[in-house]
Amino acid sequence: MLTRSQFAAASRALVAKHESNPPFSTLLRDWEWIDAFPYGYLARSKRYIRNSLSQSSADSSQLGDDPGLQEEEDSATAHTTSEAEWVISQQFVVFSATFQVPALYFTAHKANGTTLSLDEIMNTKLFKFEIPIGSDANGFALTLPDVPFPLLSQGDHPTLGTPCWYLHPCETSNAVDELFREVMEADWDEETRLVRWLETWFMTVGGVLDL
Repeated sequence: MLTRSQFAAASRALVAKHESNPPFSTLLRDWEWIDAFPYGYLARSKRYIRNSLSQSSADSSQLGDDPGLQEEEDSATAHTTSEAEWVISQQFVVFSATFQVPALYFTAHKANGTTLSLDEIMNTKLFKFEIPIGSDANGFALTLPDVPFPLLSQGDHPTLGTPCWYLHPCETSNAVDELFREVMEADWDEETRLVRWLETWFMTVGGVLDL
């Protein structure tokens, strides 16, 4: 678990670390710290392709090495990844005062600004796994089978006050702490410890969503 001040310190240090080490920071280099009132947070924007379009591109890549077919494939791929077919996700890492851990909030919309429904979000490459049969998906939450709390819920951004989806942070602390104990070194100073804990958090959440 973290305090709010530890989360802010870890976030600033993480951004500085990954800005200064670009070859080793591909996954985290796009995040920035927003020092806002009343609560600061991490933020970034990322684009995803819908599953159906990605599959079409993948299928077309099976055409072989014939130059003529490859040219047709390139043309088709350029068409299927046109601006209207991208999904744009605004992502935020905020501090959950209830669970004393970071929590991932995000929005998802089409290039024309239309907000995606939960069904449409589930049909993007945002999730790293197939949604299990028997999951309960409605307009407000996604709950996996035999799980007492939703994986994904709707809620307002704690600082911006705008509607978002967020990953429920209930079990996050236990999962991160278990992994962190395996890599923690006794000689780390406070800043290193906090940054490495937050990096472990990103790794844990990244097992669910494509961050």
